[in-house]
Amino acid sequence: MTSDTKQQYPEPEMGRGTGAARARVIERRANPRYDLVVEFELFHLWGAKHLIWAGTGKTRNWSRNSILIDWEQALPEGASVELVVKWTAGVQLVVIGRVLHAATRGTVVRILRRRFRGKPEIPEIPRDARSAPPPPGQERAS
Repeated sequence: MTSDTKQQYPEPEMGRGTGAARARVIERRANPRYDLVVEFELFHLWGAKHLIWAGTGKTRNWSRNSILIDWEQALPEGASVELVVKWTAGVQLVVIGRVLHAATRGTVVRILRRRFRGKPEIPEIPRDARSAPPPPGQERAS
């Protein structure tokens, strides 16, 4: 089985003439992929709580079950990894996964578990702003 996930089928010709058949692309994946480029730190997992920092990289695309990452070094198939993705300011997405395969286009990591950690940086609302009267034309709900 090849790693190519798209097949091309000729469309039927419309009307008369000897025009060339156009190729259309059929997507065979169960879940769509989304181009999402974010930075991450990669750790190798050894046992339940042993992490070994391996470096940083960027994601290329995501699906519900896997991530395609740009990684300079070869990761062995089946290796357990933890990706700490810089999601937003103050929030990280921690992904526990397993390397499915590494190729020239990138390394595919199967998502086994994921969770967000941290708190988003939300500006503090001044106390006097909470008790300010509503703008004209709007009533305060009681």
